[in-house]
Amino acid sequence: MKGIDIYSGTVITDWNAIKSSVDVVYIKLTDGITYNNPMAPEQYKAAKSVGLKVGAYHFAEKNNVIAEYNHFFNESAKYKWDLKPVLDYEITTNPDFNFIAQFISRDPNLLLYGSHFIANKTGLAKSRIWIAQPTDTPGSNYSVPTSVGEYAGIQYEWYGKINGLNGNANVDLFSNNILVTGSNPVIIDSSQPGQSGDPSVRLIQIELNTLLKKGLAVDSINGPVTTAAIKDFQSIMGLKVDAIWGLKTSVAVKEIYSMATDGVVYAHKEYATRYIQYRVGGVIDGIFGTKTKINVQNWQARHKLKADGIVGKATWSKLLDENS
Repeated sequence: MKGIDIYSGTVITDWNAIKSSVDVVYIKLTDGITYNNPMAPEQYKAAKSVGLKVGAYHFAEKNNVIAEYNHFFNESAKYKWDLKPVLDYEITTNPDFNFIAQFISRDPNLLLYGSHFIANKTGLAKSRIWIAQPTDTPGSNYSVPTSVGEYAGIQYEWYGKINGLNGNANVDLFSNNILVTGSNPVIIDSSQPGQSGDPSVRLIQIELNTLLKKGLAVDSINGPVTTAAIKDFQSIMGLKVDAIWGLKTSVAVKEIYSMATDGVVYAHKEYATRYIQYRVGGVIDGIFGTKTKINVQNWQARHKLKADGIVGKATWSKLLDENS
């Protein structure tokens, strides 16, 4: 299958012409932990309307891996995709292979896009790799591959010309391995029994293990232990304790994963502060006062961080990554 990958700056003038040239389109959906492609809804709708198969990719930055994964998952859950999701990892200076491994391991459908330099050191099967190996430069001749071999996909052009698209295009050849029968994840009502085998429950279990250090079995089974952990999290956040992983619970998680600098003199972030208080000890009231600052300083000192009572990037990483 021939395809292109696009982003917010891609100018498409005729989607029917695109459909006559390619079979699939991958859309850049998210970047890091805060960026959402503002054109994604329009690009998705237009591509689907002409019958193209559509997928999403996340562009990796140097943030907490779970925060990046959840940002991508929460945004991609708004759509119904035809293609497997992709982690686009292009950091070539001191690449973090542990980041890649943790991100990819969270969903058996996830594929990795990267150069030979990155992909060959991950240990991933080629069937989970979309390899970047362009041989072209502007105006040069190139040889279009007829097969991807063992790879999920090959990007063979950076400067391709596609009907209906202004400017240059990344052009790819894919195997059928990228196809998936997707479904829109829904809000999970964890108070209802019998929702076993739901991949959204698995994601909730991963989040709870990261945030509350519960050590839940990540089995997608919505049992009493998972339900109790959801209630614990809602109680810590000062939310209605109903075991329903709804919008407010998701907003609380997103605020925590934003890792905004928090402290006495910083803008009030109730959910983030409540999480900090849960981790460092003391009263959980969502107010970052002097007592919370002292508890943070003590926690920072125990974890060999600068004990300044300000929860910045380094402290957030420890809070999310450490179990104590």
